[in-house]
Amino acid sequence: MVEWSRYRLEDFLLFSASTYQRLFELHNAAWWPAQLLAQALGAAVVWAAWRRPSRLAARGVWAALAAAWLMVAWAWHLQRFASVQWAAPWFAAGFAVQAAAMLAWALHPACGRLWARPARARIGLAIAGISLVAWPALPLALGRPIAQAEWFGLMPDPTVLLTLAVLLLRPAPAWLWPLPLAWCAATGATLWPMQAPHALLAPLVAVVALATAFAARAPRAARPGDRR
Repeated sequence: MVEWSRYRLEDFLLFSASTYQRLFELHNAAWWPAQLLAQALGAAVVWAAWRRPSRLAARGVWAALAAAWLMVAWAWHLQRFASVQWAAPWFAAGFAVQAAAMLAWALHPACGRLWARPARARIGLAIAGISLVAWPALPLALGRPIAQAEWFGLMPDPTVLLTLAVLLLRPAPAWLWPLPLAWCAATGATLWPMQAPHALLAPLVAVVALATAFAARAPRAARPGDRR
């Protein structure tokens, strides 16, 4: 009988850190300058989730996030990551399921009825900053070229983190949480064997987001005049 206790995360890693980083570089080269459009879309999503409490804005936010998750499922997991990771098609399926769930919520009559209290919103904005600013800047901080940066809408980690930010800014059903949280754990398990300095960042953000959501379980109703 195989003694699974003898195995470590390193034993399940199918590629090296340099190979993983090279995938981001190739992906960026293939999609340039879509990164600029994706960043603009991400900023617009955050602004609408934070400053526009109307139902119409909420539906637009979740629809945009659904499109980003679908893009990552196809362009990253199936077209890029599958070359080194046999589980990539399963990851793509999970991202597609999350996109469908967010689109379903965007079409739900209750979408946009609630918005976050100030403390919860501030943490959501901080996580949005990690997604749109800090995460793409990680290669520079780690002494790697900016060509290896990860961008919202094109790569999974910043896309998932921005989703957690929106889940705090625009309260939504509990069934939109599990897959983003699971991905944060998965990316931590991928980066840890590579001895990446930021291996625990995504899992930590996930814990903070979940704790914040539990601590502020009574979101405010949107102002009556904004219910469009």
